[in-house]
Amino acid sequence: MLQKPVNNRRIERVANLIQEYRIAEMKHINGKSNCLADYLSRPSDYPLFDIDYGLESKLPCSTSSNLTNPCQPSKNIVAYMTLRPQQKIPAPGVSSLDQEDESSDATSCTSEDSFTTCSPLITTTPSPNVFDSNQLSHEQAQDPTISRNISQLNHSSHPDSTLSSSFIIKNGILHKLITLTPKSKRRLCMPYLPSSMIQSLLTAIHDDPFQSGHFSIDKIMSKIRTRYWWPHMKQDVHSHVQACVLCQQYNYSRQKKSGHLQPIPPVAIPLSVTGMDFCGPFAESPRENKYVLVVTDLFTHFVTAIPLPTNTAGITALTLFRHIFCRFGVCSTLITDQGTHFNNNLMSALQHLLSYNHILGAPYHPQTNGVVEPFNASMVVQISKLQQKHHNNWNDYLDAVVFAYNSSKHKTTQYSPFELFFGRSPKLPIDSPPQYYQFDRPSNYFVHLQKILQVYHQQAKLNIMNQQRYHEKYYDYNRRDPHYNVGDRVFTKIFAARGKLDPRYSTEPKIIVQINHPTYTVRHEPTGREHRYHVSDLRPVTLTYVDNDSI
Repeated sequence: MLQKPVNNRRIERVANLIQEYRIAEMKHINGKSNCLADYLSRPSDYPLFDIDYGLESKLPCSTSSNLTNPCQPSKNIVAYMTLRPQQKIPAPGVSSLDQEDESSDATSCTSEDSFTTCSPLITTTPSPNVFDSNQLSHEQAQDPTISRNISQLNHSSHPDSTLSSSFIIKNGILHKLITLTPKSKRRLCMPYLPSSMIQSLLTAIHDDPFQSGHFSIDKIMSKIRTRYWWPHMKQDVHSHVQACVLCQQYNYSRQKKSGHLQPIPPVAIPLSVTGMDFCGPFAESPRENKYVLVVTDLFTHFVTAIPLPTNTAGITALTLFRHIFCRFGVCSTLITDQGTHFNNNLMSALQHLLSYNHILGAPYHPQTNGVVEPFNASMVVQISKLQQKHHNNWNDYLDAVVFAYNSSKHKTTQYSPFELFFGRSPKLPIDSPPQYYQFDRPSNYFVHLQKILQVYHQQAKLNIMNQQRYHEKYYDYNRRDPHYNVGDRVFTKIFAARGKLDPRYSTEPKIIVQINHPTYTVRHEPTGREHRYHVSDLRPVTLTYVDNDSI
């Protein structure tokens, strides 16, 4: 870097700075792990120093006119930064606090001005029978903490320097002096809201459609922070909004769906674990078929697709028995969704007769059968390209599409399903004449085939496990994985036909009665009905907000 010419001024400045040090070794540190340098590169007016994060006590600012020196942050702020690496940094001078700083000239005072220049208490018309700002003086007198601070400021000849630098009494009301940023010379005078009025204020400003109308925490904070102050303000606002029943039922979550990836451990035996699903309905073919029953081996990814005229329970059980079990043998585990063609008495009787395990996935969670679903999407696209539009003869190309898929290398196993199933590659028209092997005895070919299949299956299992770890890492990144206990109350997602203004989650809470994470069985108490849900379709019922200071 010091020997080659560089046309980048930033690199030139760094090159000049490092010449002052003897560098023995340079190592690269991943950006997520290099939180110390990331913290030091933040501007001094970073919103982390916002009073609403509860860090004002860690930034001891002087009340004298010399407020140009920024406060020194405490050591534990670095640890705090590691918890919020993804937060976007607003450009200096355009943060919400700075905008409020400019728009609140009437309610602010500088360090050189007298404290008596602060604006009087806000006296807007409150919501009826909810919050009355005229009771602020009376409620402050009833609050032990506020009354003690008022007494010390009024009657003590030498009040505590920290207290006098942080609070002021105006018109008989205790106000909090707030420094917006470490470099700011301007302070806001906010009425200190007693704990007895916190709940009524939050109810008025959050539930009133004119004032906030159940909007987000940030929008409510932007209205409260320029009007009142109390300790742990943002935490109380967050608790109140989280406990709102209407917000829990109607709000749309913009986070990733809950629940970590739960890959099925690979079993190096073909047709040990099998997935089955219906694809369709399609336009009726000349052979009167409208559906395709797709059966996929989860280890080799070998696909068998059978066109059918209907998808009834009888046709499904008969096709599974004739085309799968009678040709390849009975599988150990069969995975399907909870469609009526799979979840019925006939399929249960077939399961009991042939002694295999039938697993039903959670409703509206196709990821349970994640090996079958991708093939269905690919099959529909390929058939659409090949069929003749006016004849709907997709049925004629189904077997060819399935063979093309089975003879192609799969990204997960790095082998074609045909190779893992038969121990050899299929012969294609473009192949050269095959090579023939000579064995002394016919049984030697069986030994040779066993060795080849053993090598293929072991390597394919390793490849599957590597791919599962890869996908699990990226799927679980920044994704919550909540766990619930028996007896917990939850709201369940509504999947039926829902209007634009209908709630997204059930209007009545349900109780968890059985746990098989990430799938839970919940019961509706009035009817006693039980249903299974994936953890991503559950929303915990937050308890009613209770102010800690009022207990």
